Amino acid sequence: MRRLLGMLLVICGLPATDFASVEAYPLSLEQREHLKTYIPRTFLKLDSQRQVHIVALGDSVTWMYTRDDNNGNWLLSYLGNFSTHLAREFFYPGGVRALNPEDGKPAKLKSHMGKEIFIENLAIPGRCALDALQRVSTDAFLNSPDLVVIDFGINDSVRGHSLDSYRRALQRSVDACKAAQADVIILAPSIIRAGSGPMRWGLTRPYATVAKEVANQNGVLFVDLGKSLAPLGGGIPAGVQPEAALLTMSDRLGRIFEFDPMPDPEETLHPNEEAHAVMGRALFKAVIDPAPDAEIYDLSAKAVVVDNETVKVTATLRNLGEKPRKGYLGALMMGQVLTPANPYQDFDLGPGKSKDFELEYKRPATPLAPGGHVAFDVADPNLRLSYFVVDEERSRLFDVVTRLAPVSIEWTEQRFKNLKDKVRFEWRFVNGSSDETSGRYRIGMGDKAVSGWVPFKLPALGAKKFEATFPFAPPKGAARYKSAVFVEVEVGGKTITFPRELEAIRDVALGERTALSNYMDYGSVNQLPASGSADLPDGKGGVVMRVDADQNFLYFAFDFADVGFGPVPNTPSLIADIAIDARPVVEVGSFGFVDKIRINCPPTDGPIAVDRPQFAAFGDGAGNNVVIPSGGITAELKTITTGERRLELRVPVAYLIRYDGKVGDPNSVLGVNASFSFSSIDDKGQPGFQPEGRYVHSAPISGPGQTLYMRDPRGLGRLRLVNGQPDTWSAHLY
Repeated sequence: MRRLLGMLLVICGLPATDFASVEAYPLSLEQREHLKTYIPRTFLKLDSQRQVHIVALGDSVTWMYTRDDNNGNWLLSYLGNFSTHLAREFFYPGGVRALNPEDGKPAKLKSHMGKEIFIENLAIPGRCALDALQRVSTDAFLNSPDLVVIDFGINDSVRGHSLDSYRRALQRSVDACKAAQADVIILAPSIIRAGSGPMRWGLTRPYATVAKEVANQNGVLFVDLGKSLAPLGGGIPAGVQPEAALLTMSDRLGRIFEFDPMPDPEETLHPNEEAHAVMGRALFKAVIDPAPDAEIYDLSAKAVVVDNETVKVTATLRNLGEKPRKGYLGALMMGQVLTPANPYQDFDLGPGKSKDFELEYKRPATPLAPGGHVAFDVADPNLRLSYFVVDEERSRLFDVVTRLAPVSIEWTEQRFKNLKDKVRFEWRFVNGSSDETSGRYRIGMGDKAVSGWVPFKLPALGAKKFEATFPFAPPKGAARYKSAVFVEVEVGGKTITFPRELEAIRDVALGERTALSNYMDYGSVNQLPASGSADLPDGKGGVVMRVDADQNFLYFAFDFADVGFGPVPNTPSLIADIAIDARPVVEVGSFGFVDKIRINCPPTDGPIAVDRPQFAAFGDGAGNNVVIPSGGITAELKTITTGERRLELRVPVAYLIRYDGKVGDPNSVLGVNASFSFSSIDDKGQPGFQPEGRYVHSAPISGPGQTLYMRDPRGLGRLRLVNGQPDTWSAHLY
């Protein structure tokens, strides 16, 4: 029958090899049950050869950013490869069609006729997991997709976003897909090389383990793109010095970033077409095949805190096979948080035998974080360790999630509002050992303890919730304030400090003038505490913000005192970014998505065109499928009577689609942030934007692992829609 079908296709002018390779068809009972379990809606259509619509949410890798002519060609991405495999497996003669492809890119690779699988790639380069909330509350489901593929984590890892934020965003995205009755697949991000040497491949791996946990908790399919690429490192024969063996493997694996000609600077993040083909095949195999490859090794680990800089890990590798194996183990960096000091090891294991590796990890030193070292995740008490295991046959990537002994911490409350003179923190101590643990703790703010020692006891592998009230006393006259917060623990003869950073922003009222802070004085300090005055410092220029409102508009006015608007070639004199969280009042300041209004200001007075805001610019949530018309938001740069320059911005209240607050209601608040960057010419004569020329209302950025995404409304200040100076603050724990 297949031979006759192939002959018919050739007669019709269609190569049989393109569409008749239905190797796994008819499907086995196990395959059918697997497909019904994980992609039931999609499989129902595939099985009857009805039109299938796949949507992808992701970043530049999903979008198919490459350093060659394939850039932006979705059909050559892992998504396109995966969809092509589906088309062949379920016999869609028309192949795969891209909906709304990028300019200049084809909608199809080959002009075959017949039934097609449609892919809609909504990925945007540079985006993070939280950006999925914009899509799933606006346009992701406009065409009623059968399957949604979610792939984020690279930019989250590079920017140091918390695993907690990443987890929340994935969970909200899955919830939205299920509400739309779409099948969903969660992908772990592809691996990237964050520097030289084998251990630098670990940056994205903690996020991969969280993605797997979210998928498992929701009963959706999980596919690890990073692990699918690891075998490209190849095998290494026994007897090689471990570091040399792993360096060789790393260099081979780095070929996934090779392009012709080789780019300068070299690529370390975006894989080439061949790597996309590997990832696409891995995704297809995971969808179609219920039986994963049998594991040859098992890897486990236990971790113990030595001091505030060092963690010791005992990693145990077991040979599950029936023949002896020799090879090498390479410890990878754990995101930005831990770096292995002795990463290169070798092994010689008989069948069923195991070996323990004693590994030491260091928390990188940085003056940009409280405590002087990169902090552990704000709400994840686990260590998420990754390793290359390389033998004569191939290279493999393993992840191990383990607790930290004797104790770790999970901050369960990170956002605070209506603060006056006190702030209450909540956290959980987590016992990472199999024995009962007891000790004592005290809390502190800045560099001083604000409590005495308090005893605690934790059951074996258990956890317990604690809370404490800190005095909250920002400097007089401050509009914003940053301080270190810490919990210090004495347990088992060790003293362990768990520091965080707290940023507090005083609520502003209508008609109130509030100075922004220079970024170098406030947002980029090497030592806490730091504060920003509500008034311009004596003898210094800067930016002063005022907001007014009526039933129809929000009115923003920004006055610039002694700040130059110099003409800079081919560059705006000023870039102004204004963010507004206009979700329902009860949601303002909570986890979610907001975008910014961007204004590119010339040096001269006059009206300024404002780009139309994106979907959900004023906050994610249902009801955002409304296109805001161009021209409704107006901006103008003018010179006022004092001789100062002023930027005025007017936002129609009608554009705040989900907002339910009212002007004059003391309980009505909006989230607001403003950031201004003035251009200048550097010492080399190049135009650009330097930190010295930036002014901010809030700066939710600290050291690595303590960065809040700019589109996360938890980092915004609050505007009360009444007149009069408020005495309340909001704050966020990073």
